[in-house]
Parts: sequence; structure tokens; C-alpha cells
Amino acid sequence: MKNRRFQAAIMTALAAILLVGCGPSDEKLAEAEEARTLLLQARDAAEETYLDITDSSNRQKLDELSEKVSEIEAIDFTKMNDKSIDELLPSVTEITDSYQTMGKEMSDVLVTENEDRAEKAKHKKVEVVLINKTGLNLTKIVLHDKTRDVYSDNYLKEGTGLGDGYSLMGVTFDVYADSGEWEIVVTDEGGTDHNIACANLKEFKKDNITLSFDGSDAEGEESSESSETSETTEN
Repeated sequence: MKNRRFQAAIMTALAAILLVGCGPSDEKLAEAEEARTLLLQARDAAEETYLDITDSSNRQKLDELSEKVSEIEAIDFTKMNDKSIDELLPSVTEITDSYQTMGKEMSDVLVTENEDRAEKAKHKKVEVVLINKTGLNLTKIVLHDKTRDVYSDNYLKEGTGLGDGYSLMGVTFDVYADSGEWEIVVTDEGGTDHNIACANLKEFKKDNITLSFDGSDAEGEESSESSETSETTEN
């Protein structure tokens, strides 16, 4: 129905261009040009915001509106009279409003996506080699972010363990930028949990570290390729 009203308005405007003998008043011409300028600004703003977001659900509607804008851009207001311009302006305003509504909705999406990106940027993946010096055979090893009270999944595969003196490679810690305190929680083969204080993971500049942990704390050092390959054994 909206498309039909818009097409009717365009046809009326084109007919007026062909039939009218005198142009519009200066005031009406200025009003028409201002309305078209606002329309183009709304279109450009909406299209620009669309390019900044990952949500593509508005692409079809933007294309449909763009076709209408192209028809309005082609109109020569100087060849219309005041009455025909008055008949066209509501359609121009309607399209402008559609762009502005979509633009606001997409701006809200952009804010949400930027917040999500900023939050994801706070998570740093750190490759870790864990060396068990607890004197215990372990069946579970997790990282506890004490600042956020978040626990990782078990770094040991189901049905496997880590014996005393053995090391575990291929571990990835999720280090959150706004956190400042961690601990390693291990479970021995008897089912007893042990909380081991962990070094400040944000102090390490490299993305790969070695953590040696006994019954009380876990001391870390930045890993080198040689130490990872020659001195560690995966159980």
C-alpha cells in the first residue's frame, strides 16, 4: 500500500512537470529542496551505520528505499508548481522517517556490537605448560578467576590424569583484563580438592608461560620453545 501511494505521488509529480506552465514559488522550492536534502542525509547516515554493523537484516529494505530516493533525486522541482510539490512532500517525509527509524535501530545494534567487541578484547588467550610438583596424582585441573569467580573447564581429558612430576602441554588460559587474582584448583585421585595460589597472569608479557605448582602456589615463567619441547612430558 505504501509503495502504491509513493508511486502515485511520483506519477503526479511527473505529470505536473509536463503540464504546468509556471514554476513554484521561491518558498515552496526551498521547502522541497530542504526536504530532499534531509532525505539524502538520512539515507547516507543509515547506509553508513549499516556498514559498521554485522547484522545484514536491513539490506533489502535499504535497497527498496534507495530505489525511491533515486526517483526523487531525478525530479526537477523548478518545473513543478506549489500544489504538486505539496502532494509529493509527504512521501519524501515518509521515506526520511523510515531511514531515521532504521538508522536509530542500527545505531542501537552498533552500540551493542561495540560493547561485545570491547568485552571480547579483554580476554587474552595464553598458552600454558603446567608442571605438577604436588606429590599427588591429579584427575582434575581448573583455573579459578577469583576476581570474577569463574572456573574454567577441566584441562585434563576425561579418564586421564597427571602424575606427580609430569607436565601438561596444550593448555590455554583465558586471562581477563579486569581480573587480578587467580588460583589453580586441582583434584587428586582420592577426590580431594586443593587450592593453589597462582601468579598474577597479567604480569607475563608473552602468550606462552610455564607454571610449576606444588601444594601451596604456582610459580610461572615465560616459556621458550626449547623448554617446552625438551623438558616437558605430556601424561
